[in-house]
Amino acid sequence: MTSVRITLHGESWIAIETVAETFACEVSLVRQVYELGLLGPGEQVDQALFVRTAMLDRVAIIVRMHVHQGLELSAIEVLLDADE
Repeated sequence: MTSVRITLHGESWIAIETVAETFACEVSLVRQVYELGLLGPGEQVDQALFVRTAMLDRVAIIVRMHVHQGLELSAIEVLLDADE
């Protein structure tokens, strides 16, 4: 596995490609989740998009709900927003 991590603003960030590889899902899924705002703000560095590593637990929940339980991302968005 190729791990692309950086430190910005005193926090650890991870490339969305690495997130997808970590959770064995498509990069397009992680990008969709990011674009829905479910992973907080991102950082563009060179050509790569990074999210905070603090969001990895949330990614695990989203992947489980979407890939393994078949929930649509829009439903997951509602559920996660209700949880906050």
